[in-house]
This record gives sequence, C-alpha cells and structure tokens, in this order.
Amino acid sequence: MINYILQGGASGFTLATLFAAVAAPDLTGFLGGWALIITLLGLLGRAASLVRNARLVAMSSLQTAIGIKHPKIAQKSQGFMGGSFNTREFFHGQTAALLTVVKWVFLAAAFVLPAGLLAAGLASTASAYLLAAAFLVQYCGLLAERWFFFAQASHPQNLYYQAVS
Repeated sequence: MINYILQGGASGFTLATLFAAVAAPDLTGFLGGWALIITLLGLLGRAASLVRNARLVAMSSLQTAIGIKHPKIAQKSQGFMGGSFNTREFFHGQTAALLTVVKWVFLAAAFVLPAGLLAAGLASTASAYLLAAAFLVQYCGLLAERWFFFAQASHPQNLYYQAVS
C-alpha cells in the first residue's frame, strides 16, 4: 500500500512541479522539493519491497495449483490447441534475465533519473524542459514498474500451465 501512495505522490508532485514552473513559478520550489523527497522515499519503499519479496517462499505447489493431493503430477498436454486462457493472461513468457533488466530499468527510470532531473530543474531556475523530462521519464519508469509487479507475481496456475512435460 505504501508503494502505491509514494509512487502516486511522487508522480503527482513531479507533474505539479512542471505545471508550477509554467503557470505559478513561486510554487515551483515548494512542489519540487516535495516531489524530490517523495520520489526518494518511493525508491526506499520499493527497494525494501523488492528485498522482502526476494526472501518470500512460495506457498503454492503443483498440487495446490490444481487441487489434487497426489504427490506426483505430470502435465502431458495443454489441450487440443496448445494454449489456454491461463497461459495468455497469467504468464508473460519472459526470461528471468529480462525481469532483472526491467527491475533495474524501472528503479532508475521511476526514481533515480527523475530525482536527478528534478534537482537539476530546480537548480536552473525551474527549467520547464528538465522538469518535463523528469515527469516523462518517471511516467515511463512507473509503467515498467507496474509491468514488473505483475510479471514477478507467482500465479499458482502457472506452476501447472507454464511447462508442458
């Protein structure tokens, strides 16, 4: 929950800072300062959740995924056409290496780069171009963060559907 609040606050204050630089320059410093603080807090919160999530042990197994208690389960086929709703909607099909790349990209694009652009934009008498870049980079980073959030999830049905023996 805290990540949603911090990420929403960071992007909202970043956009408000850009708007203030154009429409109300006297508010730019105040809004930009809070945008910078909330962005850095968002980085801390999201990094903490990544560390926590890496330590979690999945409670699901093949048996719980399909509701069968037999100790040995082997999938022989995925049906007549080879695909299913579950494989299309709950499994992204990407490698662990790509997930790692996306994680570092979103951390940089959603938090680190916007913080630097905000600081530079505020230091250079509220450069609207730097503040616009901060918002656009942050927006793209937050889109990548949401994709990563859902791609990282361990949906129980994927234990059964993602591999055909």
